[in-house]
Amino acid sequence: MIMVRLYLDLETYRPNVEEAFVNERIISAGIIVDRTSYHERSLGRDIEPVLYSEWDGLDEKAIVSEVERTIRRTCSEYRFTTIVGFNILRFDIPLLVTKSGRTSQSGLEYISKMWHDCFAIDLMQQLLVANWSHFKGSGMSNIVSTAIRLGLNPPDYPTSGAMVKDLYEGGDYEGIEAHLRQDLRIIRWLDLYGVRRLTEQSVKEQRPLFR
Repeated sequence: MIMVRLYLDLETYRPNVEEAFVNERIISAGIIVDRTSYHERSLGRDIEPVLYSEWDGLDEKAIVSEVERTIRRTCSEYRFTTIVGFNILRFDIPLLVTKSGRTSQSGLEYISKMWHDCFAIDLMQQLLVANWSHFKGSGMSNIVSTAIRLGLNPPDYPTSGAMVKDLYEGGDYEGIEAHLRQDLRIIRWLDLYGVRRLTEQSVKEQRPLFR
């Protein structure tokens, strides 16, 4: 096999929700290592994610290191490593690069090379086609509710990322992990099935789906 897909999602805590990247700490990361064929039939095989979390004794530096270790390993073992996420080009990857730059002893050049050596797919940006290039309305919750309305049977999505702050402050770490797992399931479903079907529906209806 020459390709592997890494479905990636981060959970973070910041006291002020308006200050993205400022005083923001990575508290958990989840990765699905998917070696199945790049086809919707692969959704029939459930793959358990690997989670790295603060409440399991890992600080932020260790969480970032584990994510990087997984990426470097797959880059060395496979010809193509593809990182797939939702809004990863605006959030997850820049945040990981920032955190790595503060703590890595290998230097920013090697961090940049690691990201250069893999490919990145941002599903939020892919879905801009189905929303006629409008960002408004293209949040995960709205996309899932639209998919439900269209009968596309997405995975359950009972909580949103906005709830993580309250879950963390309340010490509900199991709730955060449940949300992280559901994020990863939705990301994989969108990649293998949902993005294509939602885009086809937008073309059929001749309108942006999420506005």
